[in-house]
Amino acid sequence: QIRIGRRGSSLELIGQVELPTGAVRDGEIAEPEAVVNALTRLWSSHKLKSRKVAVGLANQQVVVRRLDLPYMTEEELRVSLPLQVDGLIPIPVDQAVLDFCYLGEWVNDDDERLVRILLVAAQRTMIDELLGVVRRAKLQPVGIDLDAFAALRSLAPPSIFTDAAAELLIDVGGTVTDLVVHENGAPHFVRTVLFGGQSVTAALADRLDLDLDEAEQMKLRVSANYGAMLPAEAAAADIVRVKTRGLIDQVKGSIDYCAAQRDIPRIERVVLTGGASQWPGLAEDMATELGLEITTGSPLGALERTKSNVGDEKLSAVAPHLAVAVGLAMGSPS
Repeated sequence: QIRIGRRGSSLELIGQVELPTGAVRDGEIAEPEAVVNALTRLWSSHKLKSRKVAVGLANQQVVVRRLDLPYMTEEELRVSLPLQVDGLIPIPVDQAVLDFCYLGEWVNDDDERLVRILLVAAQRTMIDELLGVVRRAKLQPVGIDLDAFAALRSLAPPSIFTDAAAELLIDVGGTVTDLVVHENGAPHFVRTVLFGGQSVTAALADRLDLDLDEAEQMKLRVSANYGAMLPAEAAAADIVRVKTRGLIDQVKGSIDYCAAQRDIPRIERVVLTGGASQWPGLAEDMATELGLEITTGSPLGALERTKSNVGDEKLSAVAPHLAVAVGLAMGSPS
């Protein structure tokens, strides 16, 4: 819970509850009743005061695409957006919720004045189902945003320095990972990868013949004992390394794609955040493979005050888990 005032945003309350395994799959709600119950518990157990919420999403039913269109003002573009993008996205426009991020204008080699946008298109049925769950928990959605944009908002607020290097933000969550390439807070590339902490749990359950709860506990033991593991834990660690190597390959492929685009600035560093980003060895393996500086992203620097119900030491420890939630709250109406 964040209060937005004249001097900036202040963190007031933090609350968290665990979702049952499988309640959300690949970023989509699979068991609505379980999510409604979790939201209800979250509000009652942590005494959150406001029922106005900003809602985030990240799944494969969202398309993010950079487009160059004939020049028009932002207002004109917003009115004509369905006509402008019809046939350019793999979702019929009458079945999509559309929005865009205005990146600026430019003139091509034929002296045509163009406008560049980052288009966001989401399946309307998925949005309706998501908001339906939120409302069933007696919450009032006041805004909806991509998790990727929320993480960008909290981790990379625009700087007064125009020579800020291009960064790749990687938010590794429970079911998906968001990649955002930005320069001084302006996004150039967004991608959602189907990898998260739960995919590691599922791999352990499959390969070691465990149920999901046992696999989750094994994953946590491997994390806690990294560097001094028992033989059974070492076998689990090998499985985890194979899964995380798949994520690193996806990241490397995205970096290569961006490098091939002449108008996307060269990525100078990587900011790693999200609950599953703290897996031992992930940052080190990624730095070795990518040849880039890897830092841990914290949203606390974007806040004017961080006085909350959590002590400073614990707050610093959980900061990588908070980037999306803080960014959503910062971008919502007061």
